[in-house]
Amino acid sequence: MKFILESVGSQSKALIPFSRGAGFLCALLVLVLCPSLLAQTPIPAAKNPAGANAGGFSPGWTLGARFEGDYSSDAGIYDVGSALGYNFSHHFGVDAGVPFYFVSTPSSTKQANPGAVSGVGMGNLFVDLLLNYPHPSLNYSSAIHLTGPIADTKKGFSTGHATWNFSNHFDRAFGDWSPFLDAGVGNTITDTKYFTRPFMSFGYNAAFTGGLEYDKGPFSLQAGAYDVAPWGNQTEVSRVFRCGAAAKCSSTGTSTNRKGFTSSNVTTGGSSLTRDNGYEAGFDFKPVYYLDFEFDYSRSVPLHLNNYSFGIGVNLSSLVRPRAH
Repeated sequence: MKFILESVGSQSKALIPFSRGAGFLCALLVLVLCPSLLAQTPIPAAKNPAGANAGGFSPGWTLGARFEGDYSSDAGIYDVGSALGYNFSHHFGVDAGVPFYFVSTPSSTKQANPGAVSGVGMGNLFVDLLLNYPHPSLNYSSAIHLTGPIADTKKGFSTGHATWNFSNHFDRAFGDWSPFLDAGVGNTITDTKYFTRPFMSFGYNAAFTGGLEYDKGPFSLQAGAYDVAPWGNQTEVSRVFRCGAAAKCSSTGTSTNRKGFTSSNVTTGGSSLTRDNGYEAGFDFKPVYYLDFEFDYSRSVPLHLNNYSFGIGVNLSSLVRPRAH
């Protein structure tokens, strides 16, 4: 899930199989009818990197809520939640939360592998340390994203390890156009607003994205290309294949099968297992300052996978900020 805080401009024991449409409606009802749950369920800032604005962060408490989804031929992944944070200055802030996931498995995967079922459940606890340094010559922001392994590994909502990612964002505005570059390193591959992967990974990697954004009032367009370069041993924990009586519960040796997440709960291998690259594009519409709509597309070249995603974000910071007298 990708959250939008005021300071940021840029996972039950029961397993319930359900259709893609049902998952969407269920998550939407949670967002609309259960605002109390939102105080406990957000998502990594690394999925929606901090964007630079003229004044940097607004000091004080921040609160954001978001519902989003990602659909491909390998999975339908939806999440809902909120993130609570605090900006200590115009340049430094923190946020924390726990997302909640709804995952649907394509019928083709379930027919070939009876153990493949959909999942519903809480994700990992996360904490973000955020930096933002806007400047007319070059805008810079960064985030250190930390997670605690409290979620269910059998459902693919956790790798069973604590994870970290250090991401950096650079952009330079030329009128309404802004070329940008994102570069990061970590021991897991982070999801982005363009691509929520059908698996979670554990293993060192470096990630890069470069592109161009056009920003015109409430509308903005983005397009770019990305590359994920892992090294060393890699582990994939499937979000669409749950360990069960008819399912393979753990990895048996190393594998080079890039689609191992469709037939095994856990797949291990070398760096080629999770290496990825592709291109992406998105459209963002913000009719008012507290509401954001987002539609995105990405193409993973090694996985031969098209991903279609959306996001609906609400800035709730006014609920936790003291009123001005």
